[in-house]
Amino acid sequence: MAVIQTIRNKLGPIIVIVIGLSLALFILETALNSNTRLMSGNKDVVGVIDGDKIHYRDFQNRVDESVNNYKLQTQQKNVDDNTMFSIRDQTWNQLVSEKINGDQYSKLGLVVGSEELKDMFFGKDPVPEIRQAFTNPNTGIFDPLAVKNYYENLDQTGQNEQPGERRMRWVAFEKAQIDQRLSNKYSDLIKNAMYVPKWMAEVDYSEKNTRASVNFVMVPYTTISDSAVKVTDAELQQYLDTHKEQFKQNEEFRQLDYVIFKVQPSAADTADVVKTINDVYQKLAAAPDDTNVLKLNSDKGLDKYYYKKDGIESAYVRDTLMKVPVGSLVGPYFESGAYRIVKLMDRREVPDSVKAHHILIAVQQGGDSTVAKNRIDSIYNAVKSGTSFDSLAARFSDDKGSGAKGGDLGFAPQGIYVKNFNNYLFFDGKPGDMKIVRTEFGYHLIRIDEVKNVSTAVQINFVTRPLEASSETDKQIFEKASKFAVENNTADLFKKTAEDQKLNKMTAPNVQKNAFALPGLQSAREVVKWAFQAKPGEVSSPFALPDNYVVAVLTGIKPEGTATIDDVRPQLELQVRKQKKGEQIASQLSAAASLNATLEGIATKVNQPVKTSSSVSFANAYSENIGYEPKVVGTVFSLKENQLSKPVIGEQGVFVVQVQSFTKPEPIADYSQFRQQLLNSLQPRVQYGIAEALKKSVKIEDTRYLFF
Repeated sequence: MAVIQTIRNKLGPIIVIVIGLSLALFILETALNSNTRLMSGNKDVVGVIDGDKIHYRDFQNRVDESVNNYKLQTQQKNVDDNTMFSIRDQTWNQLVSEKINGDQYSKLGLVVGSEELKDMFFGKDPVPEIRQAFTNPNTGIFDPLAVKNYYENLDQTGQNEQPGERRMRWVAFEKAQIDQRLSNKYSDLIKNAMYVPKWMAEVDYSEKNTRASVNFVMVPYTTISDSAVKVTDAELQQYLDTHKEQFKQNEEFRQLDYVIFKVQPSAADTADVVKTINDVYQKLAAAPDDTNVLKLNSDKGLDKYYYKKDGIESAYVRDTLMKVPVGSLVGPYFESGAYRIVKLMDRREVPDSVKAHHILIAVQQGGDSTVAKNRIDSIYNAVKSGTSFDSLAARFSDDKGSGAKGGDLGFAPQGIYVKNFNNYLFFDGKPGDMKIVRTEFGYHLIRIDEVKNVSTAVQINFVTRPLEASSETDKQIFEKASKFAVENNTADLFKKTAEDQKLNKMTAPNVQKNAFALPGLQSAREVVKWAFQAKPGEVSSPFALPDNYVVAVLTGIKPEGTATIDDVRPQLELQVRKQKKGEQIASQLSAAASLNATLEGIATKVNQPVKTSSSVSFANAYSENIGYEPKVVGTVFSLKENQLSKPVIGEQGVFVVQVQSFTKPEPIADYSQFRQQLLNSLQPRVQYGIAEALKKSVKIEDTRYLFF
């Protein structure tokens, strides 16, 4: 619908009518497809996992939950398209995993009981995340009481927290830990079911430590030109038939060509932005003490933060801001696609971080603060009289998290606390000071303990005007893309015009139904959705993507199953040509060997040198001077000393090898170490194999591409 609206807003009436008719047909076809799904009863099914339908609302609820958790973890208010796509993908994979693994857990009777769950969070040996979060940074001792206090106050709202945030975090964390514990139990069952007998360790030890010194002759495939080896479709088909698994496609693919019309600022757009930034500079210069002018034009209102040199976002002005007088304007200058001005507001010495203790006496919003003020005054006097700050914090502080630690906040960087609290720590106080500070949470008794890395910092405000295409420029690019789409509505016309006009044409040969990006396009989900509803040869209307308009043509469909010759022709030709070259060279080497029984004689006959590899190992397919040649390595260890091999058709060419000597390791008395090493290497492979086998045993239908 965004494309339709863009057309209505930007295109002239004649082109609108032409494209509108095409879009109407497209919409009608989409509606018919939707009706087909409606009549089949699957209109809101985003997928089916082992017979269980995943309905749109249920899936979206899980996605929303993951998005909320992501926002809480990252402290971001918005989620971009790329991240949203990743979250949807992770949610789907999680549903698949829950279904497959959940069935296995149920059959095996694997559960996490209430007592076990309690022990995971509140026991003496909790999960690592709990231990890390609730270990006193000064003593290094884990405090179970702090965990309990935090849990009992999940419904409270701490500093820099939203209502309900703590409980939401905990619920998500608890679920993740339960899932992980069940996964660990299942993995442990598999691990403990595995066994490596002594004989296997002995063989493994021997294979890894036996070395062969070999001489060899190799005739590279490059000695025969590609043009000299003709390949027929019958040969390609024969190779494909005998290597079906290698060329098996587990899902349907789409082939696309598309032209990208970049939306870039024009010369007029640049002139307008330069004029705007210069006008702002004049206003700031004319009223150096008027913060309202700066507030109206700056990027962050009035930014009160003090930045160290390395923390200044603009590398272009870092050195300058450390030298110019306070009140200076620097710029305008161009950086990262924008024109900028920066004003130096202040410069002072500021620590990187501050360690402090505090006691909070909360004041409810709209409540009487007198009682709270009297209580904090009494606590202040008690501390001054010698009563332990830590004991008073544990007893009276309304911040239960730090109260359980005696009010210890640890080291914190600038800006993590609310304004008045932050200002006292970093600007107004010094180590050893103690003061009552009022914030929106109530009254705090703050004691500054220690500061780190005091150095020069600056308070600055940026004015940024990005250089972007104007609406008029955007309209012109859109009209160009629309004209191209209307006039080149067949695959042949599309290709010819794109080449004749040297347009920015791209190709995507293997597009998956849930793909998010395409070559040259980081956010192309709408193009992909269209491709899986279009017919071969169909040309799209323009897609409005970030900084681009895109017109696409569907050039082909690759169905699920074994690929056709045309789908994988380049790969097939490479392999068949290599095979035919190998047979030809092997024949030459066999003929040379029949006339010359020595490796040197064969080398002379085929005009190649004799080379040496002194440390060939059966456990490693890569060898010195030979390269990656698994067939050659296997052949070496099938020979006797001084025995000449038959020609071996390898990866880079055809080899004849001769073993000079084998160096075998001395037997050892105790193989327990090697048994354990072999077991450790086998366990992840077995676990992966089981996971893949379970996944293949379950029928999965993924139709998310119809919705997202």
